Amino acid sequence: MPIRRQPDPSPNGPNFGIINTGHMTGPAQAAPFSQNASQTNNITNEAVDKARDSIDDLRRRLEELRGRYPEVDSALRDLDMIAPRLDEPERDPGTLRYMLQNLVERCGGIPGVLAAAQIVQSTVTALLPGS
Repeated sequence: MPIRRQPDPSPNGPNFGIINTGHMTGPAQAAPFSQNASQTNNITNEAVDKARDSIDDLRRRLEELRGRYPEVDSALRDLDMIAPRLDEPERDPGTLRYMLQNLVERCGGIPGVLAAAQIVQSTVTALLPGS
């Protein structure tokens, strides 16, 4: 008896897939067979405030260590480039992700600040559109 391949499910309407107009803090992914899937991220002020607070916390920690580790000045420059982009995180998310990764790598060589850098990465990444 031959095995028959089941067809992919057919869309049941013009917007079959994910349609989200609620409050989201991260990306959504539609099923691979969906069509016309759309997503609206409603970034709350609270999420932006958390990102700013995490940046401020890391900045304070780095300022205290200035002059003791060579990576501190570079990490502070990274923060100076990341912070203004919080107003429009969707503008160039790839570059912002790259900057966040650089920040975490730099802070890995500075005792006591890696966790704070990872929190910055997490809170800022939550603002970015899905890849």
